[in-house]
Amino acid sequence: MQMPDYVCEELIVEIFTGLPPKSLLRFRSLSKSLYTCISSPGFIRLHTFRSPQKIRFTHENIDNNKIAEVVYTFCVCVPNVDILTKNVLTLWNPSIRRKVRVLECPRSSELPLGGIGFGFDPISDDYKIVWISCEKDSSFIYAVKTGTWCEIASPKPEFTCVLYEAFVFNGVLHWEVYDDRIKSQDIYPPSYILTFDLSNHVFGMIPLPGTVWEWLTTRITTIQDSLALISYRMDVDDTWIRVWRDASWHVVFKLGTGKLPVDGAFQFQPQPQTTNECNLLLRTYGEGVQVYNPKTGMRSRVPDFNVASSLIAFRQCVETLHLLDMGVTACETKQL
Repeated sequence: MQMPDYVCEELIVEIFTGLPPKSLLRFRSLSKSLYTCISSPGFIRLHTFRSPQKIRFTHENIDNNKIAEVVYTFCVCVPNVDILTKNVLTLWNPSIRRKVRVLECPRSSELPLGGIGFGFDPISDDYKIVWISCEKDSSFIYAVKTGTWCEIASPKPEFTCVLYEAFVFNGVLHWEVYDDRIKSQDIYPPSYILTFDLSNHVFGMIPLPGTVWEWLTTRITTIQDSLALISYRMDVDDTWIRVWRDASWHVVFKLGTGKLPVDGAFQFQPQPQTTNECNLLLRTYGEGVQVYNPKTGMRSRVPDFNVASSLIAFRQCVETLHLLDMGVTACETKQL
């Protein structure tokens, strides 16, 4: 069976790039030409670009202490190939239930505790893992296409503590780092956001607002299509969200005195779209996952999936076919 003569290949590609990965996996068995088309790198790139924006919720089963994840369609856009660390690194794409075991990072046993980041490089059309080390001259970067690690120079200035997992935005990784040896703001601040461009492999630095003693950063995220910082000031019990624009921080949300601090947030537009308003999805300490309406100031709690589970996290994602030609089939759990 071949593609029908009366339907041009361009039209078939146009239709199929709007379908979910689960359907595309089934359609590959219809013919050799469809199998080749759906499995091609060009089709996978186009499908990822056009995939609907979603939120991936993680919930914990209270009875048997198992972790599971469920996809709901809200509004976000980042590829959802996850990095899991359990002695070794594993790339996992839950959209197609494929996992790829990553080769052990060179000198990983002798490197001090550092940070890790994962993201997509649009220039090389490849996913990359970055392993940065504290107080060492060498860090490492892994390219998924070649399956190899490459040694790179560690960022300067040195730091003693780093938020383990980086946040990726526009092809750049972002970590919050500290140097507890610096007690005052001299040449460099005692804390800042370390950046790494996945295309040109260059480190950079974004200063944090105020000082680390005034504001406790809980999360780096995106708000209003900009890099954003969620900060909590303990003396006034406020959570503020700032965005980085024109080389400075601007406060866009103040979530109110007396509210519990927020550990995660991003902006989304309800589907189906009935209004131009964009709400915030918040992860809070003690009050679970909430939807916040900036116009009214009201919060509503996102219910757990059932009485035996509780929501513990969410992440931005789009469904993708990446890793289709690599690795092995895996169950959709964190027990990989």
